Amino acid sequence: MTEIGFIALSAGLDGQADAIFKGIAAARPGQEAGPLGRALVHMARGELDGAIAILRALPPSDATLSYLGLALARRGDKAEAQAILQRVLRTSSDGAFVELATAALQGLPD
Repeated sequence: MTEIGFIALSAGLDGQADAIFKGIAAARPGQEAGPLGRALVHMARGELDGAIAILRALPPSDATLSYLGLALARRGDKAEAQAILQRVLRTSSDGAFVELATAALQGLPD
C-alpha cells in the first residue's frame, strides 16, 4: 500500500495519496510510512508548515531528517535546514538520502 501511495503522489493524485497514507497510519500507527507519506503530500501541496509539524513529531531517521531539511529549505529556514541536512550526510548509510541531502544543500541560496 505504501508504494501505491507514493505512486499516487508522484502522479499528482495528492487526495488519493493522502487517503492511502491516512489508512496506512491507522493500520500501522508505530511505523513512519503513513505520517511520512502525509508529510510529503503536504509538501506537494505547498503546505510546508503542515509537513514540518508532521516530520518534527516523528523519531529522527534518515527519511524524516532528509525531508524535514528539504521542507525547511523550501520554507526559507536556511540555517536549520543546512544543519539537519549536514547531519544526514554525517550519519546516513543510505545512499538515496545522502544524495537527497546533498542535492538539497546544493540548492540552498547563498
